[in-house]
Amino acid sequence: MFKGKKILIIVGKEEVRRKDVQDVLRCKAFLEKVLLKKGLITDSVFITKKDFRKIESLKNSILSYKPDCIFNLFEGFSDDSQKEAEFVRVLEKMNIPFTGNPSFSINICLDKEKTKKILRENRIPSPKGIFLKNIRDLDKYSINMPVFVKPCFEDASLGIDKDSLITDKNLLSKILSEKLEEFPKGLIIEEFISGNEYNLGFLGEYPYELLGVSILDYSRFEGYSPFLTYRSKWKTDSGEFKKLLPSLKDNISKELKSRLVNLAKKAGRVLKCRNYFRIDIREKNGKIFILDVNPNPDINMDSGFMKQGYKQGYKYEDIIEKILLHSFNCYSGKKYA
Repeated sequence: MFKGKKILIIVGKEEVRRKDVQDVLRCKAFLEKVLLKKGLITDSVFITKKDFRKIESLKNSILSYKPDCIFNLFEGFSDDSQKEAEFVRVLEKMNIPFTGNPSFSINICLDKEKTKKILRENRIPSPKGIFLKNIRDLDKYSINMPVFVKPCFEDASLGIDKDSLITDKNLLSKILSEKLEEFPKGLIIEEFISGNEYNLGFLGEYPYELLGVSILDYSRFEGYSPFLTYRSKWKTDSGEFKKLLPSLKDNISKELKSRLVNLAKKAGRVLKCRNYFRIDIREKNGKIFILDVNPNPDINMDSGFMKQGYKQGYKYEDIIEKILLHSFNCYSGKKYA
């Protein structure tokens, strides 16, 4: 389909040993093998913080490779996630097809307060919450326990640990102070939604292709936290990583699945998501709430996103091809079958 086309894979480069950062390099290796197998020409570019000092030079460097499409795996830097959206704005000015979501979607989804605001304005339920940047402002709010706390401007579950669920109001100020010290840009403090968690993967443009629905029933895992922490998502040697695994079994009623899919598609549409993304939803007392919209989910061969596709009968290369196909159709003005 794309034989002979040149695909430029772009990733970030920094001296950080964090597992989620290193995992992007693993994804790059998978992609290179798949693209070469498909008869595509591939090359790679590593971008650093220094490259953002001279945006025009960064653009010219990318253009010098003369790519037909850019496979964008850049996810910002460990201490500056906003560079992810800034880089996509650079790509948008190049008039070259690229994979992933537009800068609008990434910028909004990296700011959980803005995401909540847009969802609320469009009558899409998400947990009630507040934004807190200064611990002195805590007294302004009436907070009902239990609450869930997460950094407002991070992704990959960074900053989510055993202390993220607070059930004792006497510990609230202490824990929030500690977390603000680590994440001074601000926190989201929201109602804890205690039921099942659902992850929905999508491809393409609205009304989207549903890749699959995964379910995590925390009641089955006694002794573990009733939510996914950074450790449970990335620390491969931990009990949480090995045990807290979403299920792909068809044990969701048609009525509930329809509600989940419709709500997720509505959220994707108002946030202008496209190409590939994941929506996380939790259920409480029969009601469902959008927890998170991830415009750049992990697409490694063993990722939850890809496992949803495998259950549908797709191979890894099939999903990568679909992502590329949409990118070419969306940006090139041509139509590829």
